[in-house]
Amino acid sequence: MRKNYEFKKNPKLPSKEEIGRHKDFDALLQRFRAGAQNPGRRAARMRRLRTVYISSAVAAAITLALILLGGVFTAPEAELLSSEDYFRQQDFMVPPIKSVAAPQFANFRVRNNEGGVYEYPSGSRLVVPAAAFANDYGQLIEGEVDVYYREMHDYVDFFMAGIPMRYDSASQRYLLESAGMIELYAEQDGERVQLVNGKTIEVELVSEILVPGINLNAPPSYNVYYLDTLINEWRYQAVDQIQLIEDSRVDAEDPLREEKELLLEELEAIEQRKAAAIAELEQSLPSLIKPLRPQVKEEGLPTFELDFLDGQMEIEDTENGRVREELSQLQQTYENVIWQVSANSPAYDERAFGVAWEAARIRPLNNRDYELTLIHPKAELTLIVRPVLFGEDYQRALDRYSAELQEYRQAAEAREEQLREARADILAQARERRTAAVAAYDAKMDAMSSTPGTDEDERYLVRRRIINRFKADQLGVWNCARTIPLNESPMALNFKDQFGNDYSSHTAYLVDYGKNTVYRFYTGGDRIPAIEADSKALIWVVTKSGQIAILRPEEVRRINQDKDKRTLRLQLLQEPMREEAQVRKALEF
Repeated sequence: MRKNYEFKKNPKLPSKEEIGRHKDFDALLQRFRAGAQNPGRRAARMRRLRTVYISSAVAAAITLALILLGGVFTAPEAELLSSEDYFRQQDFMVPPIKSVAAPQFANFRVRNNEGGVYEYPSGSRLVVPAAAFANDYGQLIEGEVDVYYREMHDYVDFFMAGIPMRYDSASQRYLLESAGMIELYAEQDGERVQLVNGKTIEVELVSEILVPGINLNAPPSYNVYYLDTLINEWRYQAVDQIQLIEDSRVDAEDPLREEKELLLEELEAIEQRKAAAIAELEQSLPSLIKPLRPQVKEEGLPTFELDFLDGQMEIEDTENGRVREELSQLQQTYENVIWQVSANSPAYDERAFGVAWEAARIRPLNNRDYELTLIHPKAELTLIVRPVLFGEDYQRALDRYSAELQEYRQAAEAREEQLREARADILAQARERRTAAVAAYDAKMDAMSSTPGTDEDERYLVRRRIINRFKADQLGVWNCARTIPLNESPMALNFKDQFGNDYSSHTAYLVDYGKNTVYRFYTGGDRIPAIEADSKALIWVVTKSGQIAILRPEEVRRINQDKDKRTLRLQLLQEPMREEAQVRKALEF
């Protein structure tokens, strides 16, 4: 007797909705009773089942034949997921190519009771305070701690580390365009330790950013964000204190290198001429010295007398005579002025006040403190001091200061009025020269380009070395970045490669030239990033075997050119990625 068993391998698991629909047991019982009362109907149903089985067997045979003949087949269409639902089901931060190492950590060791300073090969610097680390119970750790640190600078680093760059704020969606990123963690004897509450690690992250070369002297504006892995979101922390540390430079492989360098040289020359003209203008009128506000003597801090006018001590002026002039005015204006050692002064031996110092070097620190270095052939002593008065001398000096300050403000306004028009002329001339230089450069670019205006931003972009300064009060991932509004459009595309492989359920990555970030999206989702007509962008996906299928910029542009185009033809790179150099070569513009 032939037994018609139907084996189902790897059956599709029912969804929650399907399970829910079959939880109505009363309806199920009614259907069973109806079947029992109508045996003819049940027999007809059995015939239908047998017919369905025969049809299914035929379909299976046809499918097997297609496979044997090399035909392409796809799985049944999955339920449409939103991008949010899709990424909610994925690991939040995981390297997408397991065969390629993510950016590696360096490590250094510090004594927890002392702290330390670490200099990274890139020029970056970390300052770890004393008593910075504790265990999970909040107890301070004794002995040495291993601090692990890595830097990530460009979109390839972010991609290989698997770090998401989306940032949501006030119901608005953004991407974080990075000026450099770090990750920190610490261990003792292989066990993770925590940063003590209230302690911060000072970070100076040296990095490079692409900026428009026409804004040579305008520091870019970035913020600092912390990646909170408890809620899987970036959190704004502070303003990034950026410092430009090097002149602009053009990439050696930039096809516009020669033209960009000529433009930058001309713009720099215009800036130098402007600065020189303003300095000459300022010197054409006598400078004004703002009166110094008298300071009252504080109790408990040592004082001493020091006369800068009697000629008995040589004064080394570090400000081209300005300090000597200021001190002379101070002593002439305020009788009985004495000097008090600041509470912020370095430690000193009180016997130093009995030494006959032969010279002094003095440097203003702010509007009330000075750094005073007393000099002897055999020794030097550096103190932080301030001129002070007490009693009736202080009150008389304060009254005099108020009158002199009013006179100074009136004189400064009159002087500024004389300079204002001439300075405006200098600035206007500089703007005209810059505009003319950029217009000439644009005309040259249009003449060189077959399509004037294409990649307009790329015409000016140059690299600048910067230092990002911030304080890390937690261990983890920190990002110096600025926000880019995230514009998306409805998804209406299919993703296939040259062999017909379908990528309808993959994570895709998009990078736009000149924007140091990575946008992730779901190829089977409902949205795709809006791509501008003149955009220079890459799109790629990663296969399970570690291969990359990529859509080059010229193909990305066609998304807008052909509105009816529904299939994007990615180029599958058949060699699996094994090392970082391969990935960088594959994803270069």
